Amino acid sequence: MKFYGVRRGRTTGVFDSWDACRKQVYKFPDAEYKAFPTREEALAFVSPSSPNLEKTKKKSDASSDSTTSIWVDGSCFPQSDGSLRIGWGVLVKQGGEEVYRAKGNDIPLEAVVHRNVAGEIFGILKSLEWCQAQGIAEVTLYFDYQGLESWATGAWRAKLPFTQLYAQTVKASGITIHWIKVKAHSGIPENDIVDQLAKEGAMG
Repeated sequence: MKFYGVRRGRTTGVFDSWDACRKQVYKFPDAEYKAFPTREEALAFVSPSSPNLEKTKKKSDASSDSTTSIWVDGSCFPQSDGSLRIGWGVLVKQGGEEVYRAKGNDIPLEAVVHRNVAGEIFGILKSLEWCQAQGIAEVTLYFDYQGLESWATGAWRAKLPFTQLYAQTVKASGITIHWIKVKAHSGIPENDIVDQLAKEGAMG
């Protein structure tokens, strides 16, 4: 069982489930939260100055940040010759501050059939590579196509080679992902940023 400490959100405190935690932090500006194996650690995170709890020393490296949030998007532009230009975009924030962004169009040929979803998948894979390099073990990932979560969790059966490889890679990453589906083009600044990055990546 995990305990979720919310240090900044609609309601702060310790929650016994991700669903309860999510209600406090979803779309809340610069939300701060983290999962812990014990209630005591979650309480220490929420109230680090408590006299009965040891204050956790803040580290300077990226892996020490308690809230790593990732936004991804993909874009697809059909060309006059029948080909497709597909791009991906990634934005990573920690504690409300941007720490990484990237874009590209290095989509393998076998993935082109998935069009813009291929870009979103590649965005996730690229972001997980970055997290692994930084030693980050837990993230909240914002996305707008349900298959990204459902293939990765097994709720949907991945039938094609590229989606099968995607699901296997996410599982093998060892990173705990909290999935949050957002509506595309809904005015969320971070989502607008990755949308633009994906478009630039596709045409780059």
